[in-house]
Amino acid sequence: MPPIAGALNWTRGLYDRINEPMERLGQLSASIQEREEFKDVQKLYNSLCKSLKEFEEQKLIEWVNGVEEHTEEHLNKYLLVKEDCDYAEEGQIRVNFDPTLIRLLREVKYLQLIDIEVPERAAQLYSKVNQYRNQTGNLEITVNMFNEVLATLLNVEKPLMADRIQMMLDSLNPGLTQLKWNSDGINPFINKALKICTEVDELVKKMKENVKKMQDIMKSWSKPLYERKNKALPAEDVEQTHQALVGPRLEDVRNNGKEIHRLMKDTQDNIKPDKKAPQWLSYQDYINGLIIEGITEGINGSM
Repeated sequence: MPPIAGALNWTRGLYDRINEPMERLGQLSASIQEREEFKDVQKLYNSLCKSLKEFEEQKLIEWVNGVEEHTEEHLNKYLLVKEDCDYAEEGQIRVNFDPTLIRLLREVKYLQLIDIEVPERAAQLYSKVNQYRNQTGNLEITVNMFNEVLATLLNVEKPLMADRIQMMLDSLNPGLTQLKWNSDGINPFINKALKICTEVDELVKKMKENVKKMQDIMKSWSKPLYERKNKALPAEDVEQTHQALVGPRLEDVRNNGKEIHRLMKDTQDNIKPDKKAPQWLSYQDYINGLIIEGITEGINGSM
């Protein structure tokens, strides 16, 4: 339970523990109730009940004052904030739903469960709990995709995605500079930003997935072309075996090359770059470097 609801639930539990035996004592005969010992117990009981009531009222007053004082302040914050980070000059973005509001919503939930009346402002806020949950959840998904795209793009990949990164920034900008938690138009903003960031995230993942497939293909080249036997073989047999293995391996490499070309074409079709742009030419050089590395590993594997 959150602090206030937990404290009040604790006082209710204490009251129940002292109330039950007191009710039983109240059922005793009048002669016993007139004894001094009974009157002392009753005074102690009344004193405890008064202390518990005062404690409960004090906790509620402090909490209510905090609700009235801070709720509007926190709802008047922008949906998102941008922070500096090491991996991207654009910075990283996080959802700016204040933890105080989260605690307030939890308090209201549990206070209502134990039948304690909450102030009208807190009840109004809690009536939107599902709205806030959906909004913060979708915003978390959106900014996580934005941050991950910037964190995972290589230096040679990022220039290819510059326009799309700007699209993401433009779609998120209203949450950084205009929209607050008490503003209208939050859901259309989230839907638009989520759509754009999802498209860019899927495109980046597709590009990286194609590179991973290329690298997996080239790993097969490092398998030794010819496995040497412990027993010496005549030169003619070695030459014959070697020739029999070279042909199929060359055919495999030829087919692998076509698949790598297809994957590169798939990336090109998705990104739709200017084929003569320096960014695309640099990316082609990067892929060519990976292929040269794969060929080199293949040669070394059969040495």
